[in-house]
Amino acid sequence: MTAHGFLFALEVSSQGLPAWLIQDIVGQICRYARCADEALPGLREALEKAVAEGESGGTRRCDVQFRAQNGTLEVMVASNGGRIWQTKLPTS
Repeated sequence: MTAHGFLFALEVSSQGLPAWLIQDIVGQICRYARCADEALPGLREALEKAVAEGESGGTRRCDVQFRAQNGTLEVMVASNGGRIWQTKLPTS
């Protein structure tokens, strides 16, 4: 049984997002979307780097989106209107 489609988005200020919070969010969303457990460590690390890049530069804000649909979880990080990083993971 697959999870219903959903969109979870958050806006991160230039003050940053703690690594422990990114790890918790990724874990919860991936469990809900039914992603493979072995994908979590790599996704957490890549997302931490992308968010840090989006937050750099003082007053920049960073947008993070998780979108589950059609058997895929898409994760995207953008800053000031430009996409920084994106990936897709299969869900079950």
